[in-house]
This record gives sequence, structure tokens and C-alpha cells, in this order.
Amino acid sequence: MSASTPTIPGTRRLGTVALVLLLAAVATIPVIALWKAFGPHATTAAPDFTLTDQDGRPFTLSSLRGHEVALFFGWTHCPDECPTAMAALARAVRDKDAPAGVRVVFVSVDPARDTPDALGRYLRGFNPLFVGLTGTKAQLDPVYADYHTFRRIVAAEPGVSGYSVEHGTAITYIGRDGTIKGYGHWDDSVPALVAELKSYQ
Repeated sequence: MSASTPTIPGTRRLGTVALVLLLAAVATIPVIALWKAFGPHATTAAPDFTLTDQDGRPFTLSSLRGHEVALFFGWTHCPDECPTAMAALARAVRDKDAPAGVRVVFVSVDPARDTPDALGRYLRGFNPLFVGLTGTKAQLDPVYADYHTFRRIVAAEPGVSGYSVEHGTAITYIGRDGTIKGYGHWDDSVPALVAELKSYQ
């Protein structure tokens, strides 16, 4: 029978303390810094696509190469997430600390109602430079899949006209080199959006 190695009194407690201190130190590292350092998307090329813009013309995402892009999926009848995100992004891109030349692209998840004209009217209320895109189901479905965007039509309750759309609400940041740099959320504050725009160029 082999002799067991004696445990030095207090070493287990010291190990626990060291682990707690390490976790506390990691918690102080900004999430953006961790994302940039370890995010698998850092060198992932943004999938290209061509859809129809609010002027009725073909628009290809890669035409924005050289500009940072904030890409959002939404719909013009959206009551909460979409207008909140667009209003915040409109303020963020005008902020004095935001990078120059940022482009915001809004891809419809409700092409049946989001015609080019409807997108144009909607986005002019936030920023006339925002790009609104729509298309056919055959054109849009691969874009939703490439950007891992959930989308589901929800029927209205009895006695209520219309329908709603459940969808993913992430903001995808595409760098000037055409790669996906990171993600934001629809309810990020304006200062948070500015920080993200600066970080994900």
C-alpha cells in the first residue's frame, strides 16, 4: 500500500482564493476586448448578397467595402425592437466619437409589406443615408440563413387584422475589410453602440 502525499494545511483554501481572484480579474476585462481577442468571427468574411434597396435598385453588400457596416434585420411594422435599434444607431453614427463613414443596412424580415417605398419612408424617419433592403423569399432566405437570423410569422389574434414577425435582433458589425467583427443588441445604449462602432472597424 503506497503512502498518500500529506496535504499542507491551508493549501486548499489558498487554491480557492486564487481561483476567485482569477475569475474576478477576468470579469474586469471588457467584453469587447474578449470578443475581439477570442471571437471566431474575427476573420470570417461577411456573406455577400444582392437585394433591392429602397430606391428599387439592386444593392450588393460588398459595394460597401471600405466602410464599416452595422447590419440589422427588421420590419417596418415592428412596434419595439426595430425602431429602438434604428433610433439608437441614428444617434450613434452622428456622435462626435463615432468613426466616419459608418453605413447602417436594414434587411427586411417582412418582404410582403416592406416594399422599397415602405422601406424608404420608414428609414427617412431615422437617417436618409440608411440603406433598406428587401427581395423575394428565394433571395432573402439564404441571407437569413447565412447570418443565422431567426424569423417566424405570427398570426394575429382573432379580431385583430394583420400579423407580426418574430425575428433575431442582433446587430452584426462588418469591418471595412468585409469581415464580421462582432455583434451588438437592439437595446444597446448609444454610448455602447459608439464603443462597438469604434471597436469593430
